[in-house]
Amino acid sequence: MSSHFDSTVLERELSETLSEKRYQHSVAVGETCVRLQHRYLETFDERELYHCGLMHDIARDWKAAALTHFAEEHHLNLENEERDFAVLLHAPVGAALLKERGFSNPLCVAVRYHTIGSIHMGRMGLLLYIADYIEPNRMHLDDDERASLLLEPTLEALCLRILEAERAHLHSKGKVVTHSGMELRQFLQEGGRL
Repeated sequence: MSSHFDSTVLERELSETLSEKRYQHSVAVGETCVRLQHRYLETFDERELYHCGLMHDIARDWKAAALTHFAEEHHLNLENEERDFAVLLHAPVGAALLKERGFSNPLCVAVRYHTIGSIHMGRMGLLLYIADYIEPNRMHLDDDERASLLLEPTLEALCLRILEAERAHLHSKGKVVTHSGMELRQFLQEGGRL
């Protein structure tokens, strides 16, 4: 269980290895995970949940070549889109790094799928996926949009709204949602619960 890790030590490590902006984002995602848990009455260990958000981008500032090399060396199981767009590899690589350090399986699975969304990401993954999108430093949302999202009655309904917004955003750029994200969207539309 990753709650035995010291938050201050992890924060210091990240402040030295991530850009300042990425570090601030990571802290905000951790805090947002905890706020979402309170809002939606989830029951995770609060420190572990904070660590999940804090550590989710541990490999985000790696160069594409380093991410690809790590993924190949460790024989990571990857989605096609992750093979095609190296920036997406920071999620499976980050999850593998955290697993090696003894973080819990639910935390590692959450980090694994935080970029593409997945029916396999679990409830901690659901909290992380949402928090990564709505944390207060994100400029793609204004306060009214953020407040509107938080009116959703369930995490699943909130996630579905985010998936719809991301689909529209990607479509406007001539891109499509990942297969994993589409599968998640359909699962949630059919009333599925993670």
